[in-house]
Amino acid sequence: MIASAICALSYRRFRAACRAPLRAQAAQLRRVLARAARTDFGRRHGFAALTRIVDPVALIEAYQQRVPVRTYAAMRDELDAVHAGRWWTLCPSRPLWFAMTAGSTGNFKYVPVTAEYRREVGRSSLIFNGALEACHPTLRRLKTQFLVGSAEGGRSPAGVPQGFASGFNYQRLPWFVRRRFIVPYWVFTLTDPEDRAYAAGRILASDPRLGVLCAISPMNLINLRQALERNAERLIADIASGSLTVRGPAVVSGEWRGRADPQRARELEAVWRNGNTLPTRALFPGLRVLVCWQGGNMSYYLDALRQAFEIDRLFEFPISASEGVFAIPFRPDQAGGALAVTTHFLEFLRDDGAGPARRADQLRVGGEYRVVVTNAGGLYRYDMEDIVRVTGLLHATPVIEFVSKRERQISVSNERLTELDVTLAMREASRQCGRWYPEFLFVPCSDRRYRVMLDGASCVEGVAAGPNAGLAALTGELERQLRRTAKGYDFERDDALLEPLQLVVTERGQLRAYLARRYPPGALPNAQMKPQHLSSEFNVHTQFTPVATYAA
Repeated sequence: MIASAICALSYRRFRAACRAPLRAQAAQLRRVLARAARTDFGRRHGFAALTRIVDPVALIEAYQQRVPVRTYAAMRDELDAVHAGRWWTLCPSRPLWFAMTAGSTGNFKYVPVTAEYRREVGRSSLIFNGALEACHPTLRRLKTQFLVGSAEGGRSPAGVPQGFASGFNYQRLPWFVRRRFIVPYWVFTLTDPEDRAYAAGRILASDPRLGVLCAISPMNLINLRQALERNAERLIADIASGSLTVRGPAVVSGEWRGRADPQRARELEAVWRNGNTLPTRALFPGLRVLVCWQGGNMSYYLDALRQAFEIDRLFEFPISASEGVFAIPFRPDQAGGALAVTTHFLEFLRDDGAGPARRADQLRVGGEYRVVVTNAGGLYRYDMEDIVRVTGLLHATPVIEFVSKRERQISVSNERLTELDVTLAMREASRQCGRWYPEFLFVPCSDRRYRVMLDGASCVEGVAAGPNAGLAALTGELERQLRRTAKGYDFERDDALLEPLQLVVTERGQLRAYLARRYPPGALPNAQMKPQHLSSEFNVHTQFTPVATYAA
């Protein structure tokens, strides 16, 4: 109950700050500048003098005049210097660790995490948990579990630990938060993905107090649930003996032993033999809520998530990245959240990057913007290149929803199609046609159309036997939904500047293998299975062998 009380207080304070976002943001900026005043960057840009400006608007405008907005590419030399050991270049203190995050080139970026930055993120964690429990009060008496990535990414050239931020946070959150977790950290360092998913699920099935299960991606949650089904006999045997059977090594050594429960094992076996499935209520009787990202391309997987767990109650995971936390969800079953005005200093560019940056209190409902963050870890006016949409207000603070990464926005003509557009179109078309496909990819093509790639493994029925009426219907419905969802696409189609889309079925496993190459074998265990639904590269369809093609 200590954790619940602290989280509830943090959430009440956050909601109070949302009544005056300009004041909250100026206070946060002043704190960052004061701490960074003695860094090389802070000295060059006069941070100490900026902190003496009292008026909030004048402070922010002076900061904007002195410090340019920069992307990772523009900051890379300074960030590389910090990674090499010259932390005072940007950071107010020596980094505790470096958060590894994949860049658009496929190489890792190393984001410094200082004690000051860790406190910022910790503050947002308490607020989020307070919001979650405010919406679902019964969770205060139950356990919470996050699925996280491995923090075992080695060390920087200067000897600082590095790995995925979620793994570090899992081990370093306040004790009163960590005591509510069930799965020991070493499980998330198992090198085999099937082992990781099974082991986490097996341990969670041993504790009837599990109330909320969280992961950044709904795909991770679905994978855990399916791993228990795929390994039903192993699970039943482990429950009977109180053991955990894993087949591969973990980077961090550990072991787990539960209570032997042969009676429950017999009951599960009877259910499984009867229906060839393990009901969620039999595995996790206390599970009430699933937490994951619901915006952007993740929305496509929410129907499958509900079906896998037989649970309708969803809650958004904070809109966040290794570089910061940008929005705190506060409503059940809805994507997005209120700007995290007490966590970092946030600015917003037009989605095309043009024009001056706007403050949080200057955003308009319905507008789309790129997020720019200043945090206490050494990032100053850092362009995340993430596009968000303002959907409403919490008091005077904007509520935002993630749309897509900037590089996941493409035009064949001038339609400016986003990954959210194609995700929503496929989701609605799949619902209308009564068939869900686990992976798909929209490809811009030089013959003035988009081709939608489906894996033959997902639609094998009927393909070998000739034309498939179901896929033909899906193609027509997908064109209709895309024109309804993406107005730019609709305009270009009306003007005959785009041809109708085509649906292409690849050889069995080809698309799946193409998408899997983004997660190379031996990669650091990750808790962020991020799908790709829109290619930024033209004519990728030529890399596949078509089995069948359907025109809208």
